[in-house]
Amino acid sequence: MVKFFSRFACGVAMSFLLYGNAAAASAEPELRIGILSDAQCPKSKDSWGLKNARRGFELLRQRGVDVVVLGGDLAERGDAEVFYNFLEAFDSVFGEKKPELISIMGNHEFAPPQDDPKKKIAAFAKAFGLPADANVHRVIGGYDFIAISPEGMNQNTYKEGAEKFVKEAVASARKRAAGKPIFAFSHHPLSGTVAESGQWGSDSLKKVWDFKLPDLVHFSGHTHHPLQDERSIFQDEFTMVNTSSLCYLSRGNYANVKQLHDTWKYPQMLFVDVYADHIDIIRMALDCGREIKPGRRWRLELPLSKENFTYTAARRDSRKAPEFPAGSEAGIKVSGTKEGKPVIAFPAAVHDDFVHGYAMKFIPLEADGKSGKSFELNCMTDYYRGIDRMAENPAFALPPGRFRPGTRYRVEIRPCESFGKRGSAISTEFQF
Repeated sequence: MVKFFSRFACGVAMSFLLYGNAAAASAEPELRIGILSDAQCPKSKDSWGLKNARRGFELLRQRGVDVVVLGGDLAERGDAEVFYNFLEAFDSVFGEKKPELISIMGNHEFAPPQDDPKKKIAAFAKAFGLPADANVHRVIGGYDFIAISPEGMNQNTYKEGAEKFVKEAVASARKRAAGKPIFAFSHHPLSGTVAESGQWGSDSLKKVWDFKLPDLVHFSGHTHHPLQDERSIFQDEFTMVNTSSLCYLSRGNYANVKQLHDTWKYPQMLFVDVYADHIDIIRMALDCGREIKPGRRWRLELPLSKENFTYTAARRDSRKAPEFPAGSEAGIKVSGTKEGKPVIAFPAAVHDDFVHGYAMKFIPLEADGKSGKSFELNCMTDYYRGIDRMAENPAFALPPGRFRPGTRYRVEIRPCESFGKRGSAISTEFQF
């Protein structure tokens, strides 16, 4: 029954996504865009990332997209064969009615690091029919697309050549179609914008782009961050959107990172529908072809201006902290697995978006009645599988080396939402 419902739900979601309802059908987009990135493919034509790219291409073919953007890290080790595998898959899925294709390089296109980056750029440009610098400025359906590639493996190798290229392309775009959005692409996000860009973002992009352009809608990859997280879109003086991954999703630096071993099963991508008065950004889960959060599509009102930006840092202020249902404290269980490792399980907290993780504080209770030095473990939930598929009773393996045999501990568990707000704690005591 569960499997049948899952297939039915996927089918309903897919039908609505492809055909819409009667009200939505009255206004067709002026332009349909599909964005995929981070396939991390070896040379094999049967690689996981390429299989997911084919899935994505098939969905995009059904939608009748006008443009497909490949946002970098197509190859894991910079093998040029991978680029031709992508082109073969693209041609086989779309046939004669192919949409425009725009491809940019990621850091993995420059692997291994001892290889000459100029030769890597030349190989990529040759495969995709790009200019020698692998940068692109193209007008499609009346909209400007500006896409730049790095010049090496390091995320801060966007240099003077890209700066000159972008400056001229943006000036041309604003002169040609003033007031229209400019669609920009780089593999790396700008540091300090979308989720995980603090660790994986590029500072050198600040020298390339004028990020005080409200008409700029900039798409990036690289972080592999799950699109369920609302921090995957960011607005300040411009708009930046992350595209997630065709291969595996980010697991962050959480204590349970080894438990999150199935993220490769849940690849994601973006559909972008451009209307005369707004842009809809549609997040897609490729494992079943479902839209992620269909009731919460990201919408950019046109013309773009700071006055109508809604995805700013101020969103955090209006978000609520997640909370445990009443009686959850009685449901905390601490035990050992078959391998002898301690495991803590408890009823899931609830939130109007989703619970991103749990902060667990462990306090040793010494024999003299005093509390010893505490430590905290932060664990991420399985939200990347789909918010409707999250575990009802999350369980986390604990590092056994952190606990002294025979010592009694008090644990305080607080649920966390993606912007960092923590709810009230539930607690219990245990001893191994």
